[in-house]
Parts: sequence; structure tokens; C-alpha cells
Amino acid sequence: MSTTSRYTSSISSFESPYVSLDLLAYLNSGKITPFHTFKDVVIPELQCHLSKVKKSLPHPPQKDEARDTINGKNEEDNSNCNDDLDPHVIFDDIQSDLNSINKACRELKLWADRVNQEIQALILQGLDDAFKARTEALEISPRIDQLRRTKEVVSMLKKQICSSPQLSPDSLQSESLPHSRFSMRTDLLPESPGQKPEENINQMFIKSSTLIEFDEKYKGLDDTQKKCLLCFSVFPENETIKKKVLIHWWVGEGFIDGETAEETGNKYFKHFIDKGIIERVHKKRRKNSENCQMKPSIRDTIIKLAEEDGFVSFDSKGNPTADFSSCPRVCLVKTEDGSSLRDFTYIYHYLEHENIRTLFNVNEPQLNFRVGRFSKMKNLKVLQLGRWRASARQLVEVEGTEFLQGMKKMKQLRYFSLRGISRITELPNSICELSNLRILNLNGCDNLEKLPDGIGSLKQLTHLDMSECYLISHMPKGLASLSELRVLKGFVIGKPRSRGHYCELADLAELVHLKKLSIHVDRTSDEAKKELDSLPQFRNLRSLSVAWSSIYNAPIPTTTNVALATIHRIVSREKSIKTPGSSSQRVALDKLGLQNFPGSKMPDWLKRLNLKNLKKLYIRGGGLSDLSLTKDHKWTVKCLRLKSLSQLRMDWQEELQPLFPNLTYVEKVECPELSSFPCDENGEWISPESDTEQA
Repeated sequence: MSTTSRYTSSISSFESPYVSLDLLAYLNSGKITPFHTFKDVVIPELQCHLSKVKKSLPHPPQKDEARDTINGKNEEDNSNCNDDLDPHVIFDDIQSDLNSINKACRELKLWADRVNQEIQALILQGLDDAFKARTEALEISPRIDQLRRTKEVVSMLKKQICSSPQLSPDSLQSESLPHSRFSMRTDLLPESPGQKPEENINQMFIKSSTLIEFDEKYKGLDDTQKKCLLCFSVFPENETIKKKVLIHWWVGEGFIDGETAEETGNKYFKHFIDKGIIERVHKKRRKNSENCQMKPSIRDTIIKLAEEDGFVSFDSKGNPTADFSSCPRVCLVKTEDGSSLRDFTYIYHYLEHENIRTLFNVNEPQLNFRVGRFSKMKNLKVLQLGRWRASARQLVEVEGTEFLQGMKKMKQLRYFSLRGISRITELPNSICELSNLRILNLNGCDNLEKLPDGIGSLKQLTHLDMSECYLISHMPKGLASLSELRVLKGFVIGKPRSRGHYCELADLAELVHLKKLSIHVDRTSDEAKKELDSLPQFRNLRSLSVAWSSIYNAPIPTTTNVALATIHRIVSREKSIKTPGSSSQRVALDKLGLQNFPGSKMPDWLKRLNLKNLKKLYIRGGGLSDLSLTKDHKWTVKCLRLKSLSQLRMDWQEELQPLFPNLTYVEKVECPELSSFPCDENGEWISPESDTEQA
């Protein structure tokens, strides 16, 4: 993770928490120890040393042994004597005092940061006054507005200096300190030495006005929206963030919930964009985008807000940390200074793990946890271990999966992501005990071979993503029991297995909440077409994607097993067809995707679907040479994307437009036989009359 240049470290003698510190030389230098140096370096080093000392202590004596040791002494001296003799009691007293000091340093650092902000604002105002005095003609009337701004800045500085935190031993012993809100003033001073002073001043005021404007926008958000916005603070500067990652995190935290959770998350995302807090990251000319970025100046302010609110802890360079002494969230970050996973394992092990609500892997590539550590996080709600970036360049792997056994005690867990993690071959059955789990993301776990048979016990599960798990050859029967499932990605239709001990596509037809389904079909399976024939029974499906390829580890069953599996399929399909009301409420899709379809014409099962409301059609790869369904059929599609179709031959005016009369957006990539298409150099065409957003 790249660190932000706006945060400059004043640690000169300490290069990292893992380097042996020459404390004597540091003291002899006469330097004043900053709060963040003491909190981020000295205290963790001392705690690490104390943890080693504690391991060498003898086991505490039993109560009977303690009484024998102090027998003969008067009762008034017994407790004091016992405490003075017990090294464990002394150690606990030291640890308690260090925790209090740590909290006090955090409050003092925040206060010093607020004062520093106002000092910078005063310097900025003075520079602006001097600049205007040199470049503008003096007016006869007093510059009232300028004086008012100066008065406001000076008043804020006075207010912050006079509002130093009131600390006491009692307040430091409490679970959490009250966090005072601060009024955002300006961004930090300029960093561009090659520019003229007046240009620097102008840039500073652009930043200042941006942040003052953001302050008003932030105050206009409700409490839930503010919490959702603070999640942006953990992502690196200038990073592209997927909307889905944010919404899943918000669901996991419980900021949004229920059947309308995703709709609410989309509204928040759009609201932040409309307010100018975040910006869409567009791909080509598409107006609609699922990705966003945040301006560095706004991100810096979000970091300050998150730290003030006790949302996440940050180091002196603006990187989120694993320190959960004053916040309920742990971030795993790999920087040039070291690894916060090591901090979490060796420095913060003494803290109460029951207080952790979120564990988020920002960019730690090597994960290794202890089973005991995991089992202590009983109240964890969000466990984001896998990659969150859209790009597969973020590599994550585990040294072993034994630590996942400790998850059985995480009864509050709502969001669990292993996306893109290598070296996970199977999931432990302990995952099936996560009764509150809503979202399980296994996307891109390329070594995963099977799902646990007990997955049907996850009755609250709404999202299950198994896409790009190419070694999974069949689905466990329990999938059909996930009655709350809304999104299912990566369902596998492979070769038949004996006695039908796997889930078939028809078994999912009774999942009335299922709206989004993606299917991976083994192109060598003779039964795949029969299974796809059950798709008309899916009454509420809105998005369907089907991809064909070979599933290499699918076992070859015997002839007897094939016969048994075929009989089971027929019985299951007949049962689904006879379900009351299912045949009359045929699927009305909004979006359809076909990838690597081996046939030259559209599959027959498509003709039995209700495609009257279809708006988006994506076709990639395969042998299609004709996009017609029937002789007189015309598509209602508005957005059409065609990629890598070497056999498809169509003329724009004579064939494609009559077949797709409602088109507003077309993307054509690597389709050499498509002629006269009015696409630009990126392979895109947008209708001039179009006022809709393309996906």
C-alpha cells in the first residue's frame, strides 16, 4: 500500500516498531518525544517485551497455596502482601496503566492535530492577506470580509488551544473516551516546491474551499450515511473501489439490512456521487459505473473524521492499523515499515478480542492466524480476508486453513470474504455454524475443490459467490435449503454423480427470492441441456449468466450411476413443473449473458424464457453465427455487448438493427465478420438520442 505524502513522520530515531531502539541515544539527543512516536513505537515495543516476560513467569499459585503462604499474618496485611508477592498481579497493574497511557496519548495527539490544523489555517490566512496586498489595489472602504475571515480563524485557534482534553484516572479506565467533534478548516500546506508562492496560495485556497464545502456536505448526512462514508478511510489513495465491496461491508456491519439493503446501499452510493464526495470511474464511454474514487484531499479529511470518531486507528502516515485499543476495527496493512498482521499477532494480543467488530485485509499478501486468536473474536461481524480490488494483481494466500476452525464461535458474523485467496482446497464444517451469515464470497478461490455438505444450515445467507472456482465439480444438496438466497454465482452443472447426492438446477426453482444467477456448465456433460430446461420455473429471476467450459476434475461415473442420476433428474424436474403457479409465472429477465456457448444458433431453452423485458444482452466467445431466436422474433435489448465471436456474420443496417430495433449502446470487440458497424476506436456505439445509462 502506498503511503500518503501528506502525512510526514517525525520519527527520526525510530525506523519501525521491529528495529531494536537505541533509547539511550535518543534520550541523549534531547529531542522531545511526540505523542504518536510514544504511542506507535515506544508503548508497543514495551508491551512486546512485557509479553515475553509474562511467558517466563511461573503459573499463579492456587488459592489454597496462597493461603498457606501467608498463614500466620493478620488479615489486614494479607491482601497487600499477596499482591506484592504475585508477579501476575504486578504485571496486570502495569498493563492496565499502559492501556490508560495509550488512551491518553491518543486524545492528546488528536488535540494536537486539531491545534495544528488551526495554526495552518492562520498561516494560510496571513499568506493570503499578504498576497492580496501585493496584487490588488487598495480599496477605500475597509476589507470587512477579509477581517471577518481572519477573526474566524483566530477564534477557532483560540477555541482549540483552550479545549485541551480533560483526562483523569477514572476516565482513562473507562471502556471508551468521549470523542469531541472538530470543525474542518483547511487542508495541509502546499507540497510543490517548484511553484511560485502565489500559485501555492491559490492551490491551498482551492483545497481549503473544497474541504469547507465538504464539511457542509458531511453535516448534511444522517448518522448511518456518515458511518458508511467513514469506510472509505481504509482504502489507499487514488484507489478504484467497487461499489459491491462497500455495500457488502455496510450490510456486514448492520448499517443497512433487510430485503431493501442493496437498494439502500445503491442510493447511498449515488447520493455520495451526487454530492461530489466520490466520483465514478468510467470504463470507455459507459455512463454507468460500479467503480468509484475519492479525491486525496477529501480522503485525508475522511481519515481525520474516522480517527476522531474512533472508527479506525491510523498511524502517523495515514495508514489504517491493527490497533483496536480504542476502536472496534482491525485493518491488515503491509507497508515498507512492516506488517500490521504482525502487530495484531504479537503486540495487540493482550487486548480483548471480543470487542473486534471488523477485520479488513487492505493489502496483506500472506495470511497466517492462530486458531485460538480467531476463536476469541466472538462478536466479529465483518471478515474481509480476500482481495477487494477489481484487478487480480492483488495476490493473497494462506499458509494453512486450520485457523478457520476457530470461526465456529463467530455467531454474529454477517459478511465473510475469501475472494481470490490461493491454497484453500476446502472449507471446514465450522463455517456451517455461522447462523447470522448473510454474504459469503468465495470468488476466485482457484484451489477450492468442494463446498461443505452442511451449507444448507446458513438460513440467513442472501449472497453466495463461487464464480471462478474452477475445481468445484458439483454442488452440495443443501444449496436448495437456502431460502433467503438472492444472489447465487458459480452454480456448477457437471457430470452426474451416483444416487443424486448433489444439487441440481431444478432444485433451486423454489428459491423465491433468487434474482441473480450465474451458471458454469461442463460442456462435456450430456445432462446439461436437460438441467437448463428447468430455467422457466425460476419465477423471480432478473439476471442470468451461463458459461460453458470443461470441468476437469469431474469424476467419470459408471453406467449404473448415470442411470440412477438420470432417473433422479426426471423425478425432480417433474416435481418442479407440477408446483402450483410456477408454470404460469414465467421468468422475466432484465439481463442475459452467454459465454463460450458451443452451438452455432441460440440454445432452445432460451425460447421458453420470458424475454419481453430484456434490456441487456452480453455474448462472449463461442461458436454463435446467428442471434435470432425465431423467424419473427425481435429483441427488446437496449444494451448489446459482443466479444470474441469469430463466426458471427451480420451487417449493421440490413441485419442487426432490424433484429435489435431499440438499441442505445453497442460494444463490439474482436468480431471480425461484423460489417458496417458505426463503432469508435474503442468498439463502442452510443445512440445520439440516448439519454439512458449504459451498464
